[in-house]
Amino acid sequence: MIIGAGEKVYILSLSVVSELAAFMTLGLVRPWGEVVPRWIPLLGGRRVRPLAAVIPACIGAGLVALICAWAVRGLLVGLTDQWSPAGLAVLAVCYLPLLAWGPLLLAVTWSYWRRHRRPVAAGEVGMSPVGAPPGGRQRRR
Repeated sequence: MIIGAGEKVYILSLSVVSELAAFMTLGLVRPWGEVVPRWIPLLGGRRVRPLAAVIPACIGAGLVALICAWAVRGLLVGLTDQWSPAGLAVLAVCYLPLLAWGPLLLAVTWSYWRRHRRPVAAGEVGMSPVGAPPGGRQRRR
């Protein structure tokens, strides 16, 4: 089977985009997800706004979930009739981590949001800051 130039570009682009998405996911748990590294022109050293990380992460988690749902649908309606059982097993093993990526990305995004949201001021309606005692006063350490 000969692969055309368009298919080669598609496969390479798909690989690059998925690697970049995985790399950006690490920004939710690494220090460069809080402050832009200094070596990046024009933005280096600036604080990353939480919504600038949370919104793309939620969109990415949704897209990954849609891709997984489409793949499962394809398996269920028989789009893989031409695959052997061994081929399907290899396919399942290769793509199984992708099924966990969407939910795990949402969990990491929620954790990032909880750590970087604006603290609630004393007297405001709502929850007190994480780790603050009731009444809104911070403990001195």
